[in-house]
Amino acid sequence: MKKLVWIFVAFCALFLASCENPAKSRIYTEEGSKLLQRYSEYKKAEETLTKAIKYDKSNFEAYYYRGCARLNAMKYDEAIADFEKAIELKTDYADAYFNLGRTYYIMHDEDKACEYYKLAEKYGRPNLEDYLRRCN
Repeated sequence: MKKLVWIFVAFCALFLASCENPAKSRIYTEEGSKLLQRYSEYKKAEETLTKAIKYDKSNFEAYYYRGCARLNAMKYDEAIADFEKAIELKTDYADAYFNLGRTYYIMHDEDKACEYYKLAEKYGRPNLEDYLRRCN
């Protein structure tokens, strides 16, 4: 009987650990964004931001920053998916639109890049003149 109780307690602990926890997600998001500022810490930032997403699937900033880490690591398709998820969660997220544009520009799809630069401008991203000049 005692063994059954311990198994139940362990199961409950594992279940609770996998539940959403926005406060924990915020901590991992902040840590991940700081890692992005360090040269070549992209892999660690990506791992940390993945933990943030695990604890809060609606954390648009975690998706955005993980997209930045993946962009810097040249994982373009994964970066695009993260930026798109950030935008799905926060439709007016200007920085995510801008970085989608940057990603497509790096991938030599200037039409798509311009589309996202224009959306970034629409949602308030400043200083896009040089990027938009390429679009005309």
